[in-house]
Amino acid sequence: MSEATKPTRSPLRTWGPWVALFVVVVAVLSVATFTSRTAPTAQDRVNNISFTIKCPVCAGESVAVSNAPASLEIRKEIAEQVQQGQTDEQIRSYYAAKYGEAILLTPSASGINALVWILPVVALALAIAGLAIAFRRWSISDLDTATDADREIVAAAMAGEPIDPSPDDEHGEGNSR
Repeated sequence: MSEATKPTRSPLRTWGPWVALFVVVVAVLSVATFTSRTAPTAQDRVNNISFTIKCPVCAGESVAVSNAPASLEIRKEIAEQVQQGQTDEQIRSYYAAKYGEAILLTPSASGINALVWILPVVALALAIAGLAIAFRRWSISDLDTATDADREIVAAAMAGEPIDPSPDDEHGEGNSR
């Protein structure tokens, strides 16, 4: 089929889904960014910090959910440190220095631990790029078009003529001639 007779895709069909996806992403990011957030209260800070520190005596529980005496004491200490004006990071650093880095349930974003934060983002970006490339290839691929030999076979079949396969046909399919 010549270039002049190839079907062309409308720009809306080509770019429409991408524009719609872009609009949705921008809308979601805008809502997430511009929604009003109130400053966290001291109790909110204590709870947030407590969820990021592991109970030193319990297996797999945070200080926030554990009722062990050690966890109750740590929550009390966290509340005192918040009242003293220490930042969340200072409080977490204090417990990391006291018990070791393993006490923190959220790894720091430095050194080798940065990979824990970076790799999922990189994997997601690569997956999206791979999908975009695949969708682009699928949308560009030529549609299967009928050849003149195919048209002759259909015309013969519609006319009721018997179709005789011949090996010299390029598709291995014959026509009635």
